[in-house]
Amino acid sequence: MSSQQQLARPTAPATVKNAATVMYVGMGLTLLAAVVLIVDQAMSDTLTQQLRDAYPSYSASRMSTVKSSILTYLFTLGVAGLVLWPWMAAANRKGKGWSRIAASVVFLLSTVIALYDFTQNFPLFVTLTGLLPCVAGLVAVALLWMPDSSAFYTGNRATA
Repeated sequence: MSSQQQLARPTAPATVKNAATVMYVGMGLTLLAAVVLIVDQAMSDTLTQQLRDAYPSYSASRMSTVKSSILTYLFTLGVAGLVLWPWMAAANRKGKGWSRIAASVVFLLSTVIALYDFTQNFPLFVTLTGLLPCVAGLVAVALLWMPDSSAFYTGNRATA
């Protein structure tokens, strides 16, 4: 791309900049959800107690496997969020044509996953904390689809 094309590229409007900021807040909320889980494991291990109550016939070995699987699942979601939030924020600030749709799809998928978590035997506070990043995602996606944002993405397509 020539320097003249870079100069012609529109700057991100406040709605896109605010969406990117909210995405960084979402990253912080994702980190908070992971910290809450770690603190619970270190302090009271509510997950183990909840699993014992739900599956009293499980052996200690099977309980350990179930708990490990759940923790792996939750931490994998956390790591995915910690990678996706800043990537989506940067791509959207640059006005990448695919980024607004990708952010919307990631928001929808993560919300479905968070709602699915309510059907599992996770401690309620862990599930609720995991839902917090979805709130940030909702705000960010709403900002990305505002008229000013749409004009920005349309303008970037015209200069690309």
